[in-house]
Amino acid sequence: MTVYCGKTQGEKVPDLRRASEKLYTVMSSSYILKLTSAAFCGLLLLQCVSSTPTEEPASKPDQAPMRGIYLDVNRGRNLDLVRKLVERGKPLGINYIVIDVQPFGSYRFLSNPEVIAYLKSQDIYVTGRVVCFQDGMSRKPSEERLNQLYALMEKTGEAGFNELQLDYIRFVDDWSPYSLQQKYDFIDSILQRAEAVTDAHNMNLGADLFGRVVYNHDDIIGQKIENFAKRVDVIYPMLYPSHFIGDTKRLSNPGFTIEEGTTKGLNRLKGTKTRLQPFIQAFGYNVGYARMSYKDYIIAQIKAAEKTEARGWVAWNARAEYETLFQALEELAKEETASTP
Repeated sequence: MTVYCGKTQGEKVPDLRRASEKLYTVMSSSYILKLTSAAFCGLLLLQCVSSTPTEEPASKPDQAPMRGIYLDVNRGRNLDLVRKLVERGKPLGINYIVIDVQPFGSYRFLSNPEVIAYLKSQDIYVTGRVVCFQDGMSRKPSEERLNQLYALMEKTGEAGFNELQLDYIRFVDDWSPYSLQQKYDFIDSILQRAEAVTDAHNMNLGADLFGRVVYNHDDIIGQKIENFAKRVDVIYPMLYPSHFIGDTKRLSNPGFTIEEGTTKGLNRLKGTKTRLQPFIQAFGYNVGYARMSYKDYIIAQIKAAEKTEARGWVAWNARAEYETLFQALEELAKEETASTP
C-alpha cells in the first residue's frame, strides 16, 4: 500500500518536504531516514491509495511545456541571483519561476518589484506563492487571521505576478473536529476570495495539493481535486517520488511515479478549465532507492511529466541549487538534437 507523506509542515506527522528543505542541508541521509520511520507511516497508511494505473498516459501537448523553478522569499528578492538563474536556465527552457511572497509563518508581504519586472522582460512567467495556513488548520482560523491572509492575497495581486499560487490551503493531516464537507466548504470560501483577487487583477489562480490527493477522493486534509477545479486555473500536485514512504516501487521509479500521478490528476480534470503542473523533486532526499545518479533521477521525472498533457513542471529545491537540474536539461537537449533527422 502506498504511503504518501505529502507536504505537511510542523504537525505530529513529520513533514518530509520541510525535512528536505531544512534537514537536507544539515544532516546525513542516514539520519533523515530515521525520521521517516514506522510511526510516520502508520498515521498515513490507512489514508493513501496504491494502484497501478489502468488509464493510458495522456499524450504530449503541442506547445512548449512550462519548465519552472521555485525560490524562497529571500532568494526571490535577490535580483543578481535571479538574473544568474535566468541566464543559465532560460536557454534550457526555463520559462517559469514561483517566488514566496512572505517570510515563514508570517502574513507580511515581501517582494522586489525589480525582480518581477525583470522576469517579465525576459518572458518568464512569474508566480507569487502564498502559504495560507502554515502547518495546516486544526481549527478554523479567526477572522483576524483570515483578514491578514486576504490582505496578503490582495498585495500579491497588486504586485504584478502572472499567477497567485496558494499553498497549505488545507487542514492538518490528523484529527480535527469537522466533517469532510465542512472542510470542503471552508476551503472553498477561501478559494472564492482568492478568485475574486485574481479576477480583479487579470491573473491566474493556482493551488498546491498533496501528491497523494491525485489518488484519494476523500482525503482527511480537505483537499479534493474536483473541488479545486471549480475555482483554480492550475493545480500543482507535489509528486516527489521520495515521499512515497514504504512503497519501493514508487520510491525507486521516479519516472513512473511522476507519470502515474500526473496522469491520474489529468484524468480527474477532464472537462474542466483547470490545468495540471506537478512539482518534481530537485533535491537528493531518498534518491538512492532509484539506483541512479541524481541527474538521471531528475531527467526521468522531466521526461515523464513532458510525456503527458500537463502544463509542464516546477522543480523544488529549497536552497535554489539548480545546477544539476540545468545539467539534466542540457543532456535532454543533446538527446533531442541527436534524435532529430
